[in-house]
This record gives sequence, structure tokens and C-alpha cells, in this order.
Amino acid sequence: MMKGRGLATVIAVFSAFLLHAQNNRPMPTLDDLDREIAMSASYDKHFENEILNVKKQYKAARTKEERYKLSDKIFNLYTSYRIDSAIVYAEHKLQLAQQMNNKKYIDDSKLNLAYLMMKGGQLKDASDFVNSIQLQQLDPNLFFYYFSTRKTLYESLASAALTSGKRNYYNQIAKSCNDSLLAHSDKPDIWSRAEQYVNHHQDEQAKKILLDSYRKLDVGDRRMGFIAYALATLYGRQKNTEAEKQYLIAAAISDLRNSVKEYLALQQLAVILFDEGDTQRAYAYMDHALNDAIFCNARQRTIAMADVWPVILKSHERETTMRMIWLTLALVVITLLSIFLLVMIIYIRRKMAVLKVVRTQLSNTNKQLKESNQIKDEYITRFLAQCSTYIDKLDSYRKHIYRLFTAGKRTELLETLKSQDFVDRELETFYNSFDETFLGLFPDFVEKFNALLKPEEQIIPKQAGHLSTDLRIFALIRLGVTENELICSFLRCSKATVYAYRSRIRLKSLDPDSFDEQILQL
Repeated sequence: MMKGRGLATVIAVFSAFLLHAQNNRPMPTLDDLDREIAMSASYDKHFENEILNVKKQYKAARTKEERYKLSDKIFNLYTSYRIDSAIVYAEHKLQLAQQMNNKKYIDDSKLNLAYLMMKGGQLKDASDFVNSIQLQQLDPNLFFYYFSTRKTLYESLASAALTSGKRNYYNQIAKSCNDSLLAHSDKPDIWSRAEQYVNHHQDEQAKKILLDSYRKLDVGDRRMGFIAYALATLYGRQKNTEAEKQYLIAAAISDLRNSVKEYLALQQLAVILFDEGDTQRAYAYMDHALNDAIFCNARQRTIAMADVWPVILKSHERETTMRMIWLTLALVVITLLSIFLLVMIIYIRRKMAVLKVVRTQLSNTNKQLKESNQIKDEYITRFLAQCSTYIDKLDSYRKHIYRLFTAGKRTELLETLKSQDFVDRELETFYNSFDETFLGLFPDFVEKFNALLKPEEQIIPKQAGHLSTDLRIFALIRLGVTENELICSFLRCSKATVYAYRSRIRLKSLDPDSFDEQILQL
């Protein structure tokens, strides 16, 4: 199986190489054809402008001779573009020819109409026009046109024949017409000569003269489309599908550039591509060809496509359905992944929020620990200094008592022992030291504390750098001393007094319910 595919690939590449060598020009590709199809509307617009210009000349024409020749020009432009319009001008030509009583013009117009009737599938009318022309009285310049039209008529009759006998009969007449065409022409056209070679089974000779002519023509030349199609037909007879495709592409591009709507190349290429499995391009090409045939009103082409079009359409719809199924599945998977991703993002964001809270709490805890350590360090230092001072003072007090005792000064000794001055001085010193230490740690405590109170209830210390009794209570709470027993011991007052202070100040605050918690945050 793989060997067969490899051999087919080698043959295709070798055929393409031979084609390039024979033509001395790069052969167009399917991508080139796709681009030409995309540009076909611009080609048609340019072509219609050309027709419009000739019509303007026709309106300006003064004589019947001028109008006839311009009608002939418009007819030729419309022939492969819009058959209905071409028929109008062919009939107009016939009317002008009859008015001028010009036999040559009359016969030429009848051949025009016969040709158009064939394109429209009206073979009986075409036959009537051809048979109405008397060969003996025909202008020699119309021999080629006459026999080529008869040949095309019988080829069309052969294609429409229901029996092989009739088909062979019409084909023989068509060959006879081609021979007559060559016999009545000093310089027979390239297609007639090639067809004669083919009729005599000399395909290589036919191919040679067609290739020689193909090399000399430009892509924009209408004749190139005919020659490329003839070459494609020859290669098709030889089962060289790759070469057949190449020349069908060239013929199709020529048709598109010349705004030909009645053609065979593109639909035949579509059939080959469909057989090769390229359903998407086959559908696109056949759809374009069918639209052109309908636009042109080329009934024969439309009927010819009717057999293969449903098959391509059904296959295309099947592929489209499968693509839609896969697309739907892909969208479902993407949607599920998106939902999963969204859930994960929400989950991660929530975790990040929790982590942020934990970090904030940890930061606050660290801050509190740092603050607590700072307070401890400060108070330990103060405590040690205070203890040392108290020891010195107690020692001095002891020595003073001892001196009074040894001196026998009993009265002074009793007065000294009864006096509260020493204790009061030491308490004042202790509170001053506490105030100084606390405000050193929390310099804005008083301002922040007052911010928690109603404006009219704020507490202002009598002396800067010192705290009042109620401020000392909440200073102790800020330091974490919240038990009333410890506070009353520190301030040397009763529990009731401490409770009364706390309750009274709480009621003066802006938010009594959370007042104690707010104190701890100062």
C-alpha cells in the first residue's frame, strides 16, 4: 500500500517536472486558482465596463453598417458571458442584416443564433438555423464558422443521444464536418488540426501542436483557455490525471480572467478533486461553476452539472456536519476547561485572600511581639533602675531611722515613722516614671485616645508629659493589664473606683461596644 502511494507521488512529481520543461513557464497551482476565483468579481466589473463602452459607441452610431458591426462586437462579448443578452444582439444583427439585404451578414447572424441555441440546449432551433443556410450561396469567409457550428451541433446531438447507435452516427457527422472545415480553409485553426489528429489516433501530434501554441500565448488571452482545455482533454484520455489537472487549472484561470461564464474546465477539475478526496475545493469550484452557468443561462452546462452536483453537495454537507460536530465537541471541551480554569482561579484567589489575611495577622502579631518586646525591654530597664533607686532610698531611710534611734530622739523617730511623706513622694516619683516611660513608647496615645471619645468629652492632661488617673487606667489596659485587681493595686485605689472610671469613660466614647478593643489597637 505504501509502495503504491510512493510510486504515485513519484509519477505526479515527474509529470509536473515534464510539464514545466515542456512549457518553459511555471504551471499555475490550486492556490493560484483560489486567488483568481476571489478576484473574479473585479474581472467581471472590468468586463462589464468594456461592454458598456461598446454600447455607448452603438448609441452614437449613425449608419446601419456601423450599428451592425457594433452589435456583432457586443454579441461576441456576451456570447460566453450572458446568453440571453447575446441572443438579443444576435437577433438585432439579423434584423439589421435583413434591412440591408446583406446575405453574408444574414448567414453570419443565423450562425450566431444557432450557436447560442446550442448553448441554451435548444438543439432543434439551432438545427433549423444551420439548415436554413445554403452552402452553395455561403460567403467563403464564413465556411470555417459554418462547419465549426455544424460540428458543434452534431457533437451536442451526440451528447444528448440516448442510444449508442445515434451517438456514433452524430459523432461521425461531426468528424466529417471537421474534415470539411479543414478542406475549405487555407490556414486551418489549431483546434481543428488537433482534432483531426485525434480522430486519426495521433494524440502525440495533436499534443505537440497544442503545446507549441500554448507556449506562445499569455494567460489573459482567451485562446489560451481553449488550448489548455484541449490539452487537459488529451492528458485525460491518456490517464495522466496530474497533467490533466494542471491544464484544467490553466484553462479555468483563463476563463475567469476573461469573464467566461459558460465553461467546462472548472467543473471537470471539481470532479477530479472530488474523486481525490478534496471535497472542500470540489464543492467550492462546482458551486462557483454552477452559479456562473445560471448567471449565463447556459442550460447545457447546468444540466451537465446536475448529475455530479448532488453527490458533491451531499459529501460536502456530510463533511460540514462532521466539522460542526468536532467544533461543537471542541467548544464543549474548551468550555469545560474554561469553567475548570475559572473555578481554579476563584479557588486560588480565595486561598490568596486567606493567605493575605494570615500574612496580615502574622505581620500584626510580629508587630505586637516587637512592640511587646520593646515595652518589656523599656520597663525592665526602668524597673531595674527604679529598684536600685528604691534600695538606695530604703538604705538612706534605714540609716536615718538608725541615727535617730541611737541618738535617743524618740519623738522625731515616731514622727518619721507616722509620716506618709516618704510614701507619697515615692508614689509620685513612680507615677511620673510610669508616665514618662509610657509616653516615650506611645507618644500619640493621648491624641488617639481622645479620637475615640466624643469631642466634648475629651480628656486633656493638666501637665504635658503626665497622665491623669483615668488616662493611666487605659494606659495600663493598652499594655495588656486588663484585670481590675491589678489596676487598683497599681493605682492604690479600690476596685469600685477603677470600675467607675472605666464605665464612665466607655459611655463617653463614640463606640462603647468596641471601646476596649479599640484601646488595644492604639
